[in-house]
Amino acid sequence: MRLKIALRFVRPGRLPWGYPEWLRGLAYTAMRRGLPQVAHRLHEEGWQGPEGRAYKPLTYSWLHGLRPDGSGLWAEGAVTWWVSSPIEAVVEALALGLLLEPEVALGPHPVQVERIEVVPAPALEGSMTCVTLSPITVSTGERRADGRLVKRYLSPEEPGFASALAENLRRKAAAFYGQEIRGEVVIRPQPPYRSKLVRIHDTDIRGWMLRLTLEGDPRLLRLAYEAGLGEHTASGFGMIAIASGDGPGNTAGRRIRATRVFA
Repeated sequence: MRLKIALRFVRPGRLPWGYPEWLRGLAYTAMRRGLPQVAHRLHEEGWQGPEGRAYKPLTYSWLHGLRPDGSGLWAEGAVTWWVSSPIEAVVEALALGLLLEPEVALGPHPVQVERIEVVPAPALEGSMTCVTLSPITVSTGERRADGRLVKRYLSPEEPGFASALAENLRRKAAAFYGQEIRGEVVIRPQPPYRSKLVRIHDTDIRGWMLRLTLEGDPRLLRLAYEAGLGEHTASGFGMIAIASGDGPGNTAGRRIRATRVFA
């Protein structure tokens, strides 16, 4: 399930390039207010995959409507934020928290929640062409000459980028659905690629904005759309939108009323 959230900055201000870390704080604060037990599981436990690793069923976009301004981004007036999860309770927790207290904080900036809409799910038959709403990041471990194992972020130009995304998606399916999906998925990145380096929790994470096509099992395509692609999705990476669909410019959706979680 996916939400489209209209936010308005109470006062104009400059955001640092690393503001996505503030989005993470906003999301978890809202979820703890809305459904604390869901927020606790997402933050502290996650959903266990077959290899014992915990995955977090959440992805969200960076803000649409900011403009570059010297050493950061200028925020003024209305901006748009998309949030998605394959677990409805996660989306419910965030929506309810925002409805209960619609004036929130993005770092030091007060922001008003003006509208929350449920984005209609697209029909996914066996292929989809997507654009990124937040950078996709995926990494591999490499052993240095001194024997140390280090993380290296992969580029879309490397063959391992697409295969690592597909394997990550299959592991997420097992964690979130409780069973493996044996269908195949082929991911094809399309240039140009724009590199983004962002510091989250004192860690530099490199991701990529790009266009890509996915072909294969519709269940895996649906999961990619709802849970995001790659690593660190719960920290604001890996959200995709159907090209010319639910991303910037689309206004279709069911508005959420203040008296109910979903209209």
